[in-house]
Amino acid sequence: MKVVERVLNMRTGYVLDMNNNDFDAFIAREVGVDATAPRYAEDGESKAKRLRRILPSLSAEMQAKLLRAFLKYRDGPGRDSRVDLLDQEWRDAYEEVIAGLEGLVASEKTEPIPASSWTGVRTFREQIVVVRGLVPLASAEIDALARLVEERRFNDPVTADAVACLRELHAQLGKLLAAVDRGSLTKEAVAAIEANRIALVQKIREGAKIATVAPVMTLGLVHMLSLLTGVAIDSTMITGVFQALVAADVLKPLIKKSSLG
Repeated sequence: MKVVERVLNMRTGYVLDMNNNDFDAFIAREVGVDATAPRYAEDGESKAKRLRRILPSLSAEMQAKLLRAFLKYRDGPGRDSRVDLLDQEWRDAYEEVIAGLEGLVASEKTEPIPASSWTGVRTFREQIVVVRGLVPLASAEIDALARLVEERRFNDPVTADAVACLRELHAQLGKLLAAVDRGSLTKEAVAAIEANRIALVQKIREGAKIATVAPVMTLGLVHMLSLLTGVAIDSTMITGVFQALVAADVLKPLIKKSSLG
């Protein structure tokens, strides 16, 4: 994503020199997506923040199409001073990102049935697609959850360890996405994230107050990380997290209101 953000001048919240109407119309025309939909503005309403949500939601084919359209727009006449000259090194890197996406599309067309459908193990190509789709969402959720917990200023070591685990996961996910962009994804990188996910669940079982602050977000994040690494969540893990919630009084108001009690 670093290459895309540099080429599209996204660092200050803009996307090239487009205003909101230009951007919304461009996205609708090129990939048929409503860029004003609330789900794309969960991190903020700037064009850059919305594009960071839109891109991972697209198929590899549509991502490549949109990125190529942005490059064509960038190279067109009439760009204002906010759009600097693009040197060849960044252009080549951007073209490599597009070529990688187009390569995924080509391989998908020659392999209509994924190997994982009968082996239960993802191919590297399948893992790359999963990483591109889930990492931006998981990173945003992890950062939001860590901030929520830190704002409460809990003073116990187990919660502090859990927050440290979240921060480490955030860094690992960033490195994982960068590895995909470089074409150097490894099984070890994915396994390291899975190990940290297990450690996070263990801290919740031990009483870390992450789940008390945002129970639904916590369970959703654990599940999202499981999808990312390809390791199914076993029932004991879910039971352990659920028991931690009950023990922390998070669900007692709901239990009292239930007609089953």
